[in-house]
Amino acid sequence: MASAPKNEKILIIEANSSFRDQFVSTLKSDGYDNVSAFENGESGLKGIYDVLPHLILLDIALPDIDGYQILEKKLAEPLLAKIPVFLLSAEGAPINMRNIPKGSVAEVIISLHASSKDILDKINHYFGHEISDPSAGAAADQSVKKKLLWVEDDKLIGTILAKKLMSSGFDLSHAKNGEEALSILTKIHPDLIVVDLLLPGMSGFEILQQVKMNKDLDNVPRMVLSNLSKVSDIDKARALGASKFLVKASTSLDQIVAEIKELAK
Repeated sequence: MASAPKNEKILIIEANSSFRDQFVSTLKSDGYDNVSAFENGESGLKGIYDVLPHLILLDIALPDIDGYQILEKKLAEPLLAKIPVFLLSAEGAPINMRNIPKGSVAEVIISLHASSKDILDKINHYFGHEISDPSAGAAADQSVKKKLLWVEDDKLIGTILAKKLMSSGFDLSHAKNGEEALSILTKIHPDLIVVDLLLPGMSGFEILQQVKMNKDLDNVPRMVLSNLSKVSDIDKARALGASKFLVKASTSLDQIVAEIKELAK
């Protein structure tokens, strides 16, 4: 049975021809009849001007102008600046979060084996359409949400990863510094604590120490998500009770969420 037509215009800039063609087919079979696809940054950027789409799916690794440059050029044009972007790394290539202009991306999708159906579900959810497999969403709603305290002061990473964690079913409490984190811990007993180490005021090490000294919290699993990567930093974090240590710059968002899910079981 054919899906009802959807009015949104979607523009894809994707260097991988097989994935691009597959995804165009998936979108059209789900009712998105107005899909434009481009294989490089130059033609894709021109296409954005010509089409003025409702959503852009942008590959970060392109043969000429890369995804970061397209985001910068798009933001510089008032007519294009507010068009939402899903930033893709369909082959799992690292994305440098600090190269992404603030407020330029609605969703980041990093996967070594990107599923066109999974991305379609994200698009349908973004536009308020029913997802292609309603039972999947129902099953997630029926599960008990895990409480997660996450301490991170970086606004860009905070916004993007917070959305992914909440859409993955977590009851998220997000603190921007140690004082906020300790205040939250007087009100909730989380299933997992994730901390950055470089924070304004109290460091992540100090937060871990406070948690370790609290007999009511010492059994809560702890993870470090930081750009510090010295062996001494890792050893110190583990001595303070962290059972996982992830380096932001070398870990994809999907990997971070997967590790959090595993530790919060």
